[in-house]
Amino acid sequence: MKMVKKQSVVDIAAAQIKEYLTQEGIQIGDKLPTEYEMCSKLDVSRATLREVYRELQSQGFLELKAGRGAFVRNKQEDVVQQAVNWFRANEVQMKNYLEVRMYLDPLAAKLAALNRSETDVLVLRQIQTEFEECYARRDNRTMAELDARFHKAIVDITNNDLLTALVQIVNYYFERLRQTSFSLNEHAEHALAPHKRIIEAIASGDPKKAEDESIKHMQIAIQDLCGEEA
Repeated sequence: MKMVKKQSVVDIAAAQIKEYLTQEGIQIGDKLPTEYEMCSKLDVSRATLREVYRELQSQGFLELKAGRGAFVRNKQEDVVQQAVNWFRANEVQMKNYLEVRMYLDPLAAKLAALNRSETDVLVLRQIQTEFEECYARRDNRTMAELDARFHKAIVDITNNDLLTALVQIVNYYFERLRQTSFSLNEHAEHALAPHKRIIEAIASGDPKKAEDESIKHMQIAIQDLCGEEA
């Protein structure tokens, strides 16, 4: 059984304000009621309300203007800001995951180039085609699913049971990272060309090139997610 997470007063008040923002009459740019009115409605102190406002500002819901009050910035959470917040909260785990993938992915690409069949290459090309189609229509959620299929397909080609098991374990625990990363169009775009180059290297049966292209792909991912070079 999972432990029930207790909600703080700040979390409860923030949830109530989010619900308030969804009301039909509320428009982006509207000013929220005064602090006195909001404190009365929410039954919280002014200090708590200001903490709630800062939290909602970080999530992209509100804009705080000094001396003027709180204004509606978004009625729903900003996708980009949501992703940024998740990355910040999971920075350590994310770096651990990427460090492991930096070794597993190039090895998988190298072995795949040695073991691939024409059918294997066709499968990779089909996934890439679907990946590009999803990018064209900005279907980032499906792109994340296809990215997982792409890397799994490469590992399957290796016929290495231990490597397959290791990759499955890593991807199982960090599925959220892939989904969050692909919610950002820039990150999704950065996977297009690297995937294509990896496929061509595997198709040509060049293990060194496949390994190198996979390393370059991971370096781009680390730059995108961590803001630093691998």
